[in-house]
Amino acid sequence: MNLYQKIEELLDKYQLEDLTLEELFLEADRIGNKYLTSQEIEEFNQRLSREVNDISEEIDKQFPDTEIEFIDFSKNSQAKYYNKQHQNSYKNRKF
Repeated sequence: MNLYQKIEELLDKYQLEDLTLEELFLEADRIGNKYLTSQEIEEFNQRLSREVNDISEEIDKQFPDTEIEFIDFSKNSQAKYYNKQHQNSYKNRKF
């Protein structure tokens, strides 16, 4: 009976249906970190950082960005734009 009451309290406290996916991940991370030492958390963060950097480097190898793109936000731009609502008027220049 106590277990059922605790589960009900948790469900009432968090209202999981109202949480976004990001909030759910953050809550799971917070709960998981309670069972790890600070050294284990630091080691995990270092491994995660290395993995993210490796993935970023691999993406850069697969999809090299060979063009430099500048966006001209000046009002004196020579480009003509249609006057539509909710349309930004800026000019992309590729060199």
